[in-house]
Amino acid sequence: MQVLLVSKFVRKLPLIQLTHQAAEVIEEAGKSQEVALLVNDRLDIVLAARKQGIKVDGIHVGQKDIPVDVCREYLGEELIVGLSARADELFEYIKTADVSQLDYFGVGPLRETQTKPDCGLGQDGKVISKSFDDIAKIAELSSIPVVVGGGVKLADIPSLAQTGADGFFVCQL
Repeated sequence: MQVLLVSKFVRKLPLIQLTHQAAEVIEEAGKSQEVALLVNDRLDIVLAARKQGIKVDGIHVGQKDIPVDVCREYLGEELIVGLSARADELFEYIKTADVSQLDYFGVGPLRETQTKPDCGLGQDGKVISKSFDDIAKIAELSSIPVVVGGGVKLADIPSLAQTGADGFFVCQL
């Protein structure tokens, strides 16, 4: 399944309006069964959009955002919940994390990104980027799908496809 992630970093529009526009584009393209629409970090937007009848398929959260168990409680088992994997100690984290309420791990960044400057920060405040070899190892270790984001360019997609990662996201500004 392909994923479209709506994030506050994408455009300066109200997030519910942006979510509605994204859902309409997916529907008009006839891709509603193939492309999952997720909202980044905002459970309130997912719930409000769904209450308005907007087709939203789930949420992606980070380690310091709303807890996964809260997302799962409000969204149920049928919606997607993804979590950004910890940047530091990533390989150990992937092997030992409780994935019982998750549908996928978000890993990265491939390289530093202007859209989310704090992506992949280690405890020392420096960005910990991932190589293609790192991503291949992560995909092999993970018991759930792995989606790569952070500084991914369109030109990276063929190489990412060879890593065993299940997906990726690209932000074009």
